[in-house]
Amino acid sequence: MIEVRQVPFLVEVAWFVIADHHAKPCHRCHPDGWCPRFAAARARLLAWRLAGDPR
Repeated sequence: MIEVRQVPFLVEVAWFVIADHHAKPCHRCHPDGWCPRFAAARARLLAWRLAGDPR
């Protein structure tokens, strides 16, 4: 049986930040597309993916 890993709340928020920035950039977004909020959300998702299953 396949067990599904629970998604932490901050990871869900990071997904929302990325999806929202794709739809409409925020006032902090630079003309080249870089944004501190987007960068932090992307780093959080990458860390969560690399961490894998905590067991």
